[in-house]
Amino acid sequence: MLAFLRKQLQELLEQRAALKTELDAVLKAPADEQRGLTADEDTAFAEKRDAIKAKDAEIETAQDRIKELEEVEARGATAAQLRAQYGQQNPEGPTVQVISEPMTYERGSKHSYFLDMVRAQLGRGDGDGGVSAAQERMRRHAQELDVEMPKREKRRTERAEQELRAVHTGSVFEKRVNPNRTDGQGGYFVPPLWLVDQYIDLPRFGRTFANTVQNLPLPPGTDSVNVPKVATGTATGMQTADAGTVTSQDITDTFVTAPVRTIAGQQDVAIQLLDQSPVSFDEIVFADLIADYNLRLDTQCWSGSGSSGQLKGVLNVSGINAITYTDGTPTLPELYLPSMQALSQSATKRKMMPTAVFLTPSRWFWMASQLDSQNRPFILPETNAPFNPLALQTGGDVEGPVGRMLNFPLLADGNIPTNLGAGTNEDRIAAMRTSDLYLWEGSMRTRVLQEVLSGTLQVRLQVYNYAAFMPDRRPETISVISGTGLVAPSGF
Repeated sequence: MLAFLRKQLQELLEQRAALKTELDAVLKAPADEQRGLTADEDTAFAEKRDAIKAKDAEIETAQDRIKELEEVEARGATAAQLRAQYGQQNPEGPTVQVISEPMTYERGSKHSYFLDMVRAQLGRGDGDGGVSAAQERMRRHAQELDVEMPKREKRRTERAEQELRAVHTGSVFEKRVNPNRTDGQGGYFVPPLWLVDQYIDLPRFGRTFANTVQNLPLPPGTDSVNVPKVATGTATGMQTADAGTVTSQDITDTFVTAPVRTIAGQQDVAIQLLDQSPVSFDEIVFADLIADYNLRLDTQCWSGSGSSGQLKGVLNVSGINAITYTDGTPTLPELYLPSMQALSQSATKRKMMPTAVFLTPSRWFWMASQLDSQNRPFILPETNAPFNPLALQTGGDVEGPVGRMLNFPLLADGNIPTNLGAGTNEDRIAAMRTSDLYLWEGSMRTRVLQEVLSGTLQVRLQVYNYAAFMPDRRPETISVISGTGLVAPSGF
């Protein structure tokens, strides 16, 4: 906590320095021109001055908190020294049990857990002590639960044992001569064991492709990102003779745009579930929402339409290198030629080498299953590579790097569509220089909203983020293999 507060203080100091620079800029023009402030300059001066005062108050609060925690640490060090000096051998320190101190968020407390969560996550809010006080209460609450939850579990276990003993000593149930695990015939005494801490999440593919392209922070205050592009370049040529005409060609430009889109999701949860569940059910919901966000972003980067609020995906970019592989009975040796054509066209038109080839996990395992005329696999692990292999196996994960072909990395991405082509049953293989594709992403926002569902005792858990993807910055780098030879392999 002390390290966090020190980092927060440093950030506050940097923010104050930025505000001071802005204030100096407001005063610079009148000082240079030997005049007073205009009405607009006076308004700007007042805003910057008030902002600096507010920031100073935050800095003072952070300094006080740091001083308090430093004093606590100093007293703790002194106590440890005294224990060592006077022979106390318990390395864990004395055991202290709080009997009557109230919990931070117990019933009747004036503090709200969800409001503190909002303050801590957004870094805003002045009520109830402000952001730093909310963070401190949440830290204290976590420590209280570390102590309280084992106590509650112990009490539940003791009550269950007491009830079982009561049943054995004076049961009101009917005695049977043939008890078994059927409910009503002894089965109620064999309760199910719920391993809620080991819950099974929903399997989803991740964001393999989105992570390999150029990742950049999304600038604030815009709804699109535009990048200028040279459309027609200059030209040089041989001068036919001394003082002869020099080759000249005018440069022209254009631009590429990437609209900023929103990916969002939410879940309404009964407050009773959050209160009564022995696990942090809100964390389960948020983790699931963020996992789906990653899948949705990666899918959009492949097949987004570019309209109706969608990103534009690689497979919908015009001007890419299209390679067709038509084959009713495709084999790995036959797929090798279009694969080399895809790499060649990417390198030839981009004037630089591609960096990766993407395919579905099922396509990769189909390739790995292909055998030569002697029933030997074409693709072997890199450590046991034969002479002149078609491809090599390098990875063990379902997604990400799985192999190499002509020393180009093969990456498996389960979000590549498999319902394309005339028969809506084809997948795609794509080769490209991934650094030519730009993905701008904001910081993930999480929100806890009470008021909108307060009439039904529900809470809305919400995540959203902004993203802009520019796959058409250099379409000539993208090569996509399609055709009947890429009908999704059966059984894989």
